[in-house]
Parts: sequence; C-alpha cells; structure tokens
Amino acid sequence: MSKVLIEPKQKNGTFNSTWLKTFKGFEDYSEEEAERILDQLRELANIVCCHVQKTGT
Repeated sequence: MSKVLIEPKQKNGTFNSTWLKTFKGFEDYSEEEAERILDQLRELANIVCCHVQKTGT
C-alpha cells in the first residue's frame, strides 16, 4: 500500500498577511502581528500533517 504524503504550501504562497486580514477579527492587525499569527498557523498545520501521516495507513 502507498501512503499519501501531505506537503505544506510555501511560506510566501496563498496565505499571507493580506489574506489573514480579510477575516473578521483580524482586520486591524499590523503586518507584523498578522505574520506572527500566520507563522503559528503554519506550525500548527505542520504538527497536524505529521500526526496524520504517522497515524494514517
């Protein structure tokens, strides 16, 4: 059986501070704050992807 590998998007891809600020609650974030939140979301996504890869068969 083959496993499906999940690869995260590139850092400068679709998800950037401008994209994040389109969501309710993030409109007034500075560029720095928005980038910090995006970094945290990327880290969370990597953790979830690694978990799914390890537990999925």
